[in-house]
Amino acid sequence: MSSFFSEMQMKDREFYYSVDPDNAGKLWNVVWVHTYCKYVYLEFHEVVCFDTTYLVNQWCMPFASFIGVNQHCQSILLGCALITSEDIDTYKFFFTTWLCPMHGVKPTAMLTSQCESIKATIRQVMPETIYRYCIWHIFTKLAYRLKRVRDHKIARSEFKSIVLDAITINEFEGKWGEFIGKYGLENRNWFSNLYLEKEKWVSVYFKHYFWFGMLSTQRCEGMHAFFDGYINGQSSPKQFVEQYEIAVRAKYDKELYAENRSRYTEAGTFSGFEWKFQLQTRYTRTIYELFMVQVQRLFHCEISVAEDAAALDGVEKFNITDFSIKNDFNGNQFVYAMEYRPSGPYLDCNYKKTFNLLGLFTAIY
Repeated sequence: MSSFFSEMQMKDREFYYSVDPDNAGKLWNVVWVHTYCKYVYLEFHEVVCFDTTYLVNQWCMPFASFIGVNQHCQSILLGCALITSEDIDTYKFFFTTWLCPMHGVKPTAMLTSQCESIKATIRQVMPETIYRYCIWHIFTKLAYRLKRVRDHKIARSEFKSIVLDAITINEFEGKWGEFIGKYGLENRNWFSNLYLEKEKWVSVYFKHYFWFGMLSTQRCEGMHAFFDGYINGQSSPKQFVEQYEIAVRAKYDKELYAENRSRYTEAGTFSGFEWKFQLQTRYTRTIYELFMVQVQRLFHCEISVAEDAAALDGVEKFNITDFSIKNDFNGNQFVYAMEYRPSGPYLDCNYKKTFNLLGLFTAIY
């Protein structure tokens, strides 16, 4: 494998790899980063998913990967490794080694599994990085944790609604307390421990950060599905790396196609407003289409002046009822609060999704 990486480096002097042998000189851990990954990471390091669930089964070496998102909403590989253990020392080696070719630039935010070793490593190596747990891994445990609860299927749906639909922290806190009391979960440690770490997985606590709408490490799983066409469970580490290179080139071709489509094809007509044409020059084709979906939802919104509209001098407050979204689990309509200052740059909305989704991609051309 070392000879293969050496050949890669001869072809591309900026290709980076690091092999960590054990005391007997055998392969223990290996990390590699393509030149392309280094450059796109410096541009798109705001949100990164980290995952170790893709296994090379024959050798039981987890494939660890960092996945980001580019300006076309595509998953991009930012570096990876084959590791032999999932303890703090191994993760520390991987994280610190991976950051070397990235000029020490740490991710702004990261999605990970609910793993104590990963959590401890992030605190040591990247203390400034905001991280959250993959919500999918938590939801998959609900069936087991609620199996002896009356109406457990309804309880699971209600739990998900509380976590995903709460617009404010106060709303979440109130509904959580009601849920725990309703189903008699006060003495269940799993729920108690989850609540203690609510800032690491409940959506409402992260709304002021940019996450590209991601709640789980599904980007990693999508990338793994792509590799499945090139790699199987019987691949040796050497075969894995060689086939991986073919897969990466195919993935890069898809990114080039998206870039070409964005630059040289025109989006469908939505309106005759001048701002529509301005946005087409500011956003990629994919981001522009996402923005148009949000604009069309305005047709289903009802706006009213907030009761405390005059609470702050110079700030106008409105309540926005969005009828394009179904009611939450309790049948309540989604009503968002927005306030802004007409004479200044101040603007705030407790929905935040649209602003967080599009803000990063302004002026990318």
